[in-house]
Amino acid sequence: MTKRIRVSTFLKKLGEGISEPLIVLGDDNERYILKNQKVESKEGFVEFNCMFLNEILSSRIANYLDVPVPKFAIAELDKRILENGPALRFFHRFTEGTHYASKEIANTESNLRENFKMLKDMGKPYISRTWNRFYESIVNKEDIAKIIAFDLLIANFDRYNNTGNLLVAKTENGRKLFSIDHGHAFFGPVWNTDKIGSLKSAGISKEYLDLFINSFLMIYPNKGYMGGLGEVFRAIENNIDLENCLNHSFQLVVHKIESIQESIVNDWFNDIPDIWFVDKISQSGFYKHFLLNQKSLVRWLIQAMADRGAFSNYRGGNLQWIEKIAGTV
Repeated sequence: MTKRIRVSTFLKKLGEGISEPLIVLGDDNERYILKNQKVESKEGFVEFNCMFLNEILSSRIANYLDVPVPKFAIAELDKRILENGPALRFFHRFTEGTHYASKEIANTESNLRENFKMLKDMGKPYISRTWNRFYESIVNKEDIAKIIAFDLLIANFDRYNNTGNLLVAKTENGRKLFSIDHGHAFFGPVWNTDKIGSLKSAGISKEYLDLFINSFLMIYPNKGYMGGLGEVFRAIENNIDLENCLNHSFQLVVHKIESIQESIVNDWFNDIPDIWFVDKISQSGFYKHFLLNQKSLVRWLIQAMADRGAFSNYRGGNLQWIEKIAGTV
């Protein structure tokens, strides 16, 4: 069961993200990052009505796959907190009710989006080398393959369309990489016909695989190789070992993904506030359909990425996988 907290007080605004997250103190005396589904766009205010659902599902899937993510909670924001802090309502557009909250990670070094912006503003050359050095000493390099496979499973491409939603924190074991911000997973934070169509279309077909790769992993037109994945992806991908097709970095995590059964997916939907759904029955059905089909496609997507130059340690050939036990879903 997901932890539930009450927001005790607002502490400060965090960064410049479009959801304008806040640092709050929970009634458990822990600090949390509280997000808002009402965001400002060029067209005015938009309701990201799938963002909390995307976040909690992604966090539960990440925990299943042992992907390093912050602990999370369902946070109750009381109207008395809003009355005592009118800026929360008028400037940050928070309303009373349940919100998704992720526990603040201590001793973080940087959100890479902010760090990248700083380097660009400074006109610093050799940004790729800077990122490479940044990741050289993290203690959980083996988790990078998990993060990439996880992103393919949940259709999370927000990490690669910008400078990357990754966090590095100093822990007692050393510098550790965390995956954060999954509100744009599952083809976006808004429930609409485009999102529904994308969730429905998952299947082992050339048309779907090509669409998935071309549209979301941004292959350069007519050149056939991967591009647009960003400096952060280029910095982390060299930790992926694909030199031996018989024994490579993605085998274990893909085996765990392919071992997902319907009962596991059903459990991920338990205990989610009804208000986080637009249409609970319909949405749950489409999300479950997508996950139960997408789990079998991750290996094919990784092979397609490798074939098109996404991984510098790949030397060619067909990647081999741990096959499922006969009789499993």
